[in-house]
Amino acid sequence: MSVSLAKYFRTLRHASFSSWPTLLRKWAEARREVLPPSRAEICEFPSIESYEKSYAQLAAILGQSRKKPPPNEQSFLLRMKHRRAVYPGALGLEDCYFLTAFAGILAPKRIVEIGTLTGFSAAVLAGALARTHGDNASVRLDTIDTRAQCLVEETRPTGFEIAELVPELESMVRVHVPHDSALVRQLAQRDELELVFIDANHCHPYPLLDLLRLAPFTRRGGWTVLHDIRLGEPAGAQWLFESWPFRKISGGNIGAIQLPPNKTVLIPFALRLMSRPFEITGARANRLRSALLESLGNLA
Repeated sequence: MSVSLAKYFRTLRHASFSSWPTLLRKWAEARREVLPPSRAEICEFPSIESYEKSYAQLAAILGQSRKKPPPNEQSFLLRMKHRRAVYPGALGLEDCYFLTAFAGILAPKRIVEIGTLTGFSAAVLAGALARTHGDNASVRLDTIDTRAQCLVEETRPTGFEIAELVPELESMVRVHVPHDSALVRQLAQRDELELVFIDANHCHPYPLLDLLRLAPFTRRGGWTVLHDIRLGEPAGAQWLFESWPFRKISGGNIGAIQLPPNKTVLIPFALRLMSRPFEITGARANRLRSALLESLGNLA
């Protein structure tokens, strides 16, 4: 897909004047060379019985080959497997294992999640952080959702499963509702986050917008885990993962993409992906386009 100068001019309108030289240079670079999608490394977690083997494979991919699962990790995952209720939109078990291992291997002290829903994935992430860091008061998970009442259980608050599944870890988790990914600028410092998880609105270009809003606050070389990369429709997460031109790891319906050392190279990539038809129409699509261009300006 070509990146037109007209599209770049629309970007400039939403960017600060000081960022114009960088944006124009990136446009020129994009015209010369289009980065093709990269080939994903594969690491799937098909069962709890093979969890240690898959964990070791993922640890090696992430350059942490000495990492082993904590002694009580599999018992925690079995508890999640046999939880009382499974709500629509929740992580599948294989995705749960991948996310748990990824968070445990990287062992960040902070994670930001976009898309809370019932809070199941937040409970899983909180468990991984607690097993790695113990009772460290500086360890925190911030989870953000646009709805105060849960989308799939409207009589209950967003994130209600956190207190049900991991009551002992509830103080570690901060639920921010009703907010979207723009809130991250109030929660994190630039280049602070090592790991973020995006599992919110999958309609293109929402996952791209979430990524771009988080990118300034994610470290160079930091990781973003994306859920539903094989969902089909809506296809936003799938298109983002499949077109990603930098390092990425596929765990089946869940995957992780790594930010490049120079985050401004995301600008031409994002503009190309924005050329795909939005799965949102009307006034909301126009607002999304403006938000995307503003986010690109923040990368320059």
